[in-house]
Amino acid sequence: MAGALCPGDSLMLVGDLGMGKTTLVRGLARGLGVGIMVKSPTFALHLTYPGRVPLHHLDLYRLSSLRDIHELGLDDFLGRDGVCVIEWAERLQTFPDGSIRIDFSEEDDNLRRLRFSGPQEPLMRLSESLGTPLKPLGASS
Repeated sequence: MAGALCPGDSLMLVGDLGMGKTTLVRGLARGLGVGIMVKSPTFALHLTYPGRVPLHHLDLYRLSSLRDIHELGLDDFLGRDGVCVIEWAERLQTFPDGSIRIDFSEEDDNLRRLRFSGPQEPLMRLSESLGTPLKPLGASS
């Protein structure tokens, strides 16, 4: 999946605690050539990792208001030099234009279902990378 990501791509991760959001980010980091262990940015709020494409990893879990989120300066990371991944993105009122939303749900203790939604172009890249069809927003089932 990481091989399909380009500078400027943004992933909005949505799901309950323990669903595997940080685990997904760790896998993306390996695929982007990040050579150090990715930590959850819950207390740091934002961590940047150098790689083939820089990874901006943000976590909105501890932010309680839109003002807090605004003060974090999301615009400094979105659509820039790297891939931006935001955990607990449901805390945003709206998602940034062009971002891909990934919803996590639990199938059982060891199995998660990921639902992707977003604009056609990045979804097509991810679909080819994953080997499974993904539908753009507004596409019929």
